[in-house]
Amino acid sequence: MTATKENTLYLPIKQVFFDQIINGTKLTEEREVKFGITASRYLMHDGNGELVLNPSCTEEDEEYYLDDYNGGKFPFLPKPFKFLQLAVGYHKVRDEALVEVKDITFKTGRVLGQPPKFAWWIIEFHIGRIINVQRKRVHP
Repeated sequence: MTATKENTLYLPIKQVFFDQIINGTKLTEEREVKFGITASRYLMHDGNGELVLNPSCTEEDEEYYLDDYNGGKFPFLPKPFKFLQLAVGYHKVRDEALVEVKDITFKTGRVLGQPPKFAWWIIEFHIGRIINVQRKRVHP
């Protein structure tokens, strides 16, 4: 499979985490799913711009929100990314890598309510093969 704009997510990352991924000691890259920009980047939308429900843990006639605990199951589907394009920081000269995404899962961050009602959700990109690494760091 070839990396394309549609199946690849670009993520800026700190050098320490980049190096851990390349060395094989960090097997997931995580991001918080927030209203607005991150939800639109990470989650599937239908033709009307609405988030696509995960049929395995939602009911058709119910309304769901990004912060719903939903029994510990994230109610929406991720975009089907196959690759991550990782870039260290925002400088022109930086390390970059293309890595395979083996799986995408969700976990709860902070949970509120008794019983749990609201959650901050974290998307986890499970790292597969390292496809390409470009070291561009300028050393003093």
